[in-house]
Amino acid sequence: MRSRVARTVAVALALLTLAGCNAIPTSGPVEVGLTDLRQVDQLVQFNPPGPTPGSSREDVVRGFVLAATSSAEDYSVAREYLTNDYANQWDPNAGVSIDDGNRPFRGEGDSVGVLSLSIVANVDEHGEMLPANAGPSIDMRFELKKVGDEWRISSAPNGIILDRSDFLAIWSSHELNFIGADGYLVPETRWYITRAALATEIVNDLLAGPSERMRESVRTAFPAGSALVSGTVPVVNGHAKVDFTGDLLEAEPKTLDEIVAQLSASLRLVQGVTSFELLVDGASPREESTSSQIGLRPTTEATNSVVMVDGKLGELVGGEFQELSELNGPVTELNPSAVTLSPEATSAAVLSPTGVSRVGPDGTVTVDERAGLLQPSYDVFGNIWTVQAASPMSMRVSTSDGGTVQVAAPWLSDLKPVAVRLSPDGSRIAALVEEDEESVVLVAAVVRDEVGTPVRTTDDADKQMSAVGSPIDFDWIDQTHFATLSKAGRASKVTTGGPGLFSQDQGTVPGGWQLSGGAHAPSCEFSARKVTFLHRRAVLGGSESMTMSSCLRSVASSASLTAPEFLGNC
Repeated sequence: MRSRVARTVAVALALLTLAGCNAIPTSGPVEVGLTDLRQVDQLVQFNPPGPTPGSSREDVVRGFVLAATSSAEDYSVAREYLTNDYANQWDPNAGVSIDDGNRPFRGEGDSVGVLSLSIVANVDEHGEMLPANAGPSIDMRFELKKVGDEWRISSAPNGIILDRSDFLAIWSSHELNFIGADGYLVPETRWYITRAALATEIVNDLLAGPSERMRESVRTAFPAGSALVSGTVPVVNGHAKVDFTGDLLEAEPKTLDEIVAQLSASLRLVQGVTSFELLVDGASPREESTSSQIGLRPTTEATNSVVMVDGKLGELVGGEFQELSELNGPVTELNPSAVTLSPEATSAAVLSPTGVSRVGPDGTVTVDERAGLLQPSYDVFGNIWTVQAASPMSMRVSTSDGGTVQVAAPWLSDLKPVAVRLSPDGSRIAALVEEDEESVVLVAAVVRDEVGTPVRTTDDADKQMSAVGSPIDFDWIDQTHFATLSKAGRASKVTTGGPGLFSQDQGTVPGGWQLSGGAHAPSCEFSARKVTFLHRRAVLGGSESMTMSSCLRSVASSASLTAPEFLGNC
């Protein structure tokens, strides 16, 4: 292992601007909002033309797709391309097909037009995004008929078609926050058209609850039957009045606290909303105020990078290596190949030739002796998760009280993951696998009992990202973002993404073999830290002052620097 470390470069990814997670209740400073609320409407306005006389079938089909860039008056311009009978049947809110913009057209017979699309992602009617499988283009079929002398569409796929640039100009991602184990907020990424109705749409989706995949893992605090009094969330001078029907009058104080926390965390980045007030039939549901100012989520100070340097366990503090004296001896004695610190950094899960051990103040205990184990994970409750690469369908969880729980993961059947890791809040579990010579990230939800003990994972998982090259390593950056390291030619490629997000290429690192999502822990006190193995001549990437790609380019060109020297320069 030491000779391997000497030849390779360890890459630690630092998340520069993404907020982490928070517990109930939330608070934050007042932020300046918009004084002219008309600015809250869609930031980028498209004004597509309606149909012109004498248009061909292709012109009508392409004009219809282009017109769907404007949602004004319920897509009124797009409906001009449809026959009168079909104009009221077409449902533009059924979802979005996001393609690369290259749309060859062909006619079939006298009254059918077909667009061939290379889909990169799909957004469903709930705003949930999933990347599309790479493969042959998908045909979108449009039936046309003459209305007078003009072609009009009499049947078309529901939903709209946008290329990625138009989609990102019109739509924006927001985090809906639900209640997870032990009262922590768990965010789900959803996509919305950026317009004045955004606050209303977000609140309605909080009422509807988490996505189907996460429904067994998290919950909404709103009692069944809760609804907005007027059906909308009015915003006046940046203050949103969230007024619900009388069902909330029976809610317990804890439930109201959770509702306030959900609203605060979910509305905080809605443009033009700087505060909100929770009302029930126009009045506060309790004597004390339920108004909240919306600021950034509370975060902890950035933590130091935990590393193994020349066989010693420690932290890099201000570019200087400081040994973790209480853990260093017991950990290094095991000749570790992987180490994960517990959330409070008082114990460690150590992968060594004898299996996985828990190292802490009470000594060293082997928790899993199976061969072929992957790097272990800690969860928020102090449990250690271990997975056997050759048989990942049954995960072993060693609880903090010394017990053992077998957790079924049927979605990993017939797969051989390279890495399996829990999200920082413990609500999701992700695996990096190889599929068709690509690196693929599969994400499932973790189902726990009332005290947080894991029971199982969901039966199925969603493919949330794919990256070029064979898989090497994977880690979470925060609750909603992760990163992969894959083999691309002679270099190692870094790609970031997350559930419901587009992936982003972050460049390559020659010889990279390990990736850590937190040179700065993701602002969660309960974030376990994946230890990065460094040699005296290895390089640690990641910086608060440089972009990810800039740091990675520096890594590639500065391999002669020691880790502390590189940290100081970068």
